[in-house]
Amino acid sequence: MTRLRSIKKTLQTTTSIALLVPLLSACGSSSSSTETGTLSLGITDGPVENASEVNVTISSIELKGAEDKVITLDPPQSFNLLDYQGDAQLVLFEDHTLVAGDYQWMRLGVDDSSIRIGNGPLFPLEIPSADKTGLKLQRGFTIGAGSSNSFTVDFDLRKSVTLANGNYKLRPTLRLVDNLEAGALQGTVADNLVEDVNCINNGPNNDMGNAVYLFTGEDATIQDLQGNAGDPLASATVTYNNDTSNYEFELGFIPAGPYTAAFTCDASIDINDDNEFASMIFSNSYNVSIVSKQT
Repeated sequence: MTRLRSIKKTLQTTTSIALLVPLLSACGSSSSSTETGTLSLGITDGPVENASEVNVTISSIELKGAEDKVITLDPPQSFNLLDYQGDAQLVLFEDHTLVAGDYQWMRLGVDDSSIRIGNGPLFPLEIPSADKTGLKLQRGFTIGAGSSNSFTVDFDLRKSVTLANGNYKLRPTLRLVDNLEAGALQGTVADNLVEDVNCINNGPNNDMGNAVYLFTGEDATIQDLQGNAGDPLASATVTYNNDTSNYEFELGFIPAGPYTAAFTCDASIDINDDNEFASMIFSNSYNVSIVSKQT
């Protein structure tokens, strides 16, 4: 029988500081000149079980809207997505000037990608249709006149990496997050949840398959990954910190609002699009509130 316990949560104010760039206007400038703002873009990631590397190369970012534009990364950015979890991010570019207005979508131009499972060899990681269309984020955004805008693209690998017919495929579930409207969640999980005798899928040392799932809204229904609207918005790996002697987790770049968090020691058997809920152990859920620029 599933044992229900609570997750302990700690709150603290972040040290993030928003820097305002002064805007200089020339005397007598023409009122008909095009108004502009700036865009900065970063990459972050959620965890995936068993993988030690998920390598991606991004060569360009295409924007559709007030200005149709392709931003070329020279040289292209190659990185291991697993290096940028929690509140960590890789900055693709900063303060790129764009015409102010509404933008309907952005598309990431992806070149090579690969995956390594444990200490094994690198395998090609196929991204269906990426060669032709790239990775498209359908969420629109606005560049305000004279404003500095900072966004982060979240690759949720737990939902995205699949193995089919011996080939690894990446079908990313991408979120575009406005950094000014996002916060983070850090916390600890009680030892007896991780070390529960019923947790038979988190390894002999209780150090794999431990995760916190975050669902949108208060008192949300808890479920495994099923590829539907009820899936967790994000997830974080729970790891043991030798310095604090605690099991800890961190979720970053979460839009402000109410959420429901729950711990599972069975993330290693949670396969997207399948229903393993009946065989998974979850703690009781815990309502949390994410505040922008706080953790």
